[in-house]
Amino acid sequence: MATSFPDTKRHLDEMAVNFLWHQWSSIGVAGGVRSNDGWMIDPEALVLATSRFGRYDPRLMDESIDWLVRYGRRINVLRLQSLHEQWPGIADDRVLAAIGSIVGKQSALRKWRGIGQPARSDDEREPLFISSTGGYLPVFGDPDPDFKAAGLLRSPVEHRGMSKLPDTRARGNLIFLLRAFFGVNARAEIFAWLLVHGSGNPAAIARDTGYFIKSVQLTLNEMEESCQILSSRQGREKIYRVIGDSWHFLLAPQGSPKDQRVFPAWFDWMPVFAIIARLAETFVIPDLDAKSEHFQAIMIRDALGTLKPAIDRIAVTHNWRTTTDLRGTDLIQSLLIDLDSILG
Repeated sequence: MATSFPDTKRHLDEMAVNFLWHQWSSIGVAGGVRSNDGWMIDPEALVLATSRFGRYDPRLMDESIDWLVRYGRRINVLRLQSLHEQWPGIADDRVLAAIGSIVGKQSALRKWRGIGQPARSDDEREPLFISSTGGYLPVFGDPDPDFKAAGLLRSPVEHRGMSKLPDTRARGNLIFLLRAFFGVNARAEIFAWLLVHGSGNPAAIARDTGYFIKSVQLTLNEMEESCQILSSRQGREKIYRVIGDSWHFLLAPQGSPKDQRVFPAWFDWMPVFAIIARLAETFVIPDLDAKSEHFQAIMIRDALGTLKPAIDRIAVTHNWRTTTDLRGTDLIQSLLIDLDSILG
C-alpha cells in the first residue's frame, strides 16, 4: 500500500487541530484564524474534541483553557457530560478532569468540578503533550498541579487573559446568542434546532442535541404555550415548528441584506470527531504498514463497521462517499477526502 499509516494518522490529527483552531477563534480565542463558514458551532463538542486533539498542540490547549476560565459559564456542563457518555472514545478523561479542576476553582463554575476521570494511580502518569511523530514532548519545571492530579505532566498553565466573548452577530455563534437569551439550558439548543430545520419531532431533536427525549418533549410543550412554537399531528407523531422568518432579527439589524440574515446550517460534530478518533487509533496499530493489503483492509473495514452509526448520522446532512467496497489506497484517500470536505 502506497499510503503510510503513521503519515495518515498525522494528517488526521493536523486536520482536527486546524479545525478546532478555527472554531475556537470564532468564539473568541486569541491567536487563530476566524472561520467564516456557515456551520453552527457546538461548544460542548468543541471542548470534548479539544481534550483529545489539543494534546498535539500546546497552544491550542492553553488558549482554550484560557477561554473556559473566563467564559466557562457559557458551556452547558450537563450537556457536556451527556455527550461524553453518548460518544465514548472522543474525549480524554484525564484532560477533562484537569480542565474541570482549573475552571471549577471559581465558585460560579463549581459544576465543572468532577467532570472527566483522573488516572487511578501515580504509576499511570505520562506527559500531556504529544509530538507529531507520536512521542511525548518534554516537561520543563515543576508540573502543573491540576494536570498532575489527573495523571498528566506538563509545565504550569499560564492564563494570558486575551480571550473574548463570542461575537453573537456571527452566524456560527447562534447558540451563544440563544443562551444569552434563554439561559444555558436545553431550551436554547431546542430552539436553535427548530430555527435551523424549521420543524421536527422530539426524537430527532433529542438525537441531534444530546438531550433525553422526555426532556425535549416537556420543554417543547412549555415553549408551545408561548404561541411562538406551533405543533401539528402527522399520524401518531407530533411535529413542532417555528416560523423562522419571525426570528431573523436575531442575526442582523432590521433592513440588513438578506444574505446576512440566514441561519447557520446545523451539523452534528460528535460523529465526525468519533470517526477521526477511531481511525487514528486504527492507524497506529503496530507494524500495520508492513501487513498485507488484505489485513489492512480488514482492520479499516472493522473500524468503519463500528463507525456505521456515526457515518449514518453524518450522511443525513453531508454527502459521505466512502464505502467498504473500496480497498487499499483508494479507501484511505476516500476517507480523507470525505473528512476534508467537512473540516477543510
